[in-house]
Amino acid sequence: MSNKSKIVILTVNILLCAAMALLTVFLMDGWGVLACVVFYCIAGAGIIVSLIAFFLKKDAIFKSAFILVICAAAFLIAFIVVGKVGHINDYETDEEKIGALKSMLESTGGWGMFVYFLIQVLQVVILPLPALICYLPGTYIWGPLTATLIASAGVICGSLICYVIGKVWGKKAVVWIAGKENTEKYANYLGKRGKVIFVLMQILPFFPDDILCMVAGLTAMSFPFFLVTIVLIRPLIIAAYCYLGSGTVIPFDQPWGIAVWVVIFAVCIVLAVLSFKYQDKVEKWLVEKFTKRKQKPAEEPVQSEEENPNASESDDNATQ
Repeated sequence: MSNKSKIVILTVNILLCAAMALLTVFLMDGWGVLACVVFYCIAGAGIIVSLIAFFLKKDAIFKSAFILVICAAAFLIAFIVVGKVGHINDYETDEEKIGALKSMLESTGGWGMFVYFLIQVLQVVILPLPALICYLPGTYIWGPLTATLIASAGVICGSLICYVIGKVWGKKAVVWIAGKENTEKYANYLGKRGKVIFVLMQILPFFPDDILCMVAGLTAMSFPFFLVTIVLIRPLIIAAYCYLGSGTVIPFDQPWGIAVWVVIFAVCIVLAVLSFKYQDKVEKWLVEKFTKRKQKPAEEPVQSEEENPNASESDDNATQ
């Protein structure tokens, strides 16, 4: 990506974040402080992350931040439109408004579930959305079990699409989507001992699942192994998000539950910062850790008389 393109994207990103803040001020006045603070934080974080990624030349993070800001702006506009058209703003408290919005979404039936499924497919292929944004709305509307099943189906389908992109369209397509640096880096990782590293990176957070699935299609990794790994691992991770996010495991209305959630969010923030700063080192450590092989010291080759003519002369001198 050229510097001119980066400057254009950065400018558009800052303008979008400023527009989000203004829309929140003038069109979200009927909502409570918490709802407005969420959008203010998204707008502020969008500007900060974009600037940091721009100056540190982190192209992948820079692109992801831009896509996330676009999605957040679209969500805010949809939120405002639905609030006006569906008369959600007529309710007094945020709880009543969210309850009315939930009832409206539940009334869509199968169409709402299909849209939720489609969002999961897109978040793997082209939209690097955070897991909380993808999974928790479905958990709140349909419950953790239904949300887990729908989200898992969408994520598996999206992962298969990424694998097919790498396998069928090849390296040029993956480089165009993920960038040359990321493509070559993860292809090198998976090429050394691909199965172990691929499984670990699917389990651990903060690794780009979409890029890994595309790069897996470029390597010699077989489709059955790829499919089994995705089917076994991804639903478990999605279930953890959905059940934790529903409050059935750690309640939101209990003092001890609130304290635990504060600690969880603090740990997640720390891990996100550390991942942002040390992800390359962590990746290299994982590869080195699980690709080490004990090598026997090489034995010195025995040279024949033809290769070492001086050997026969020294033997003759010794006998004399």
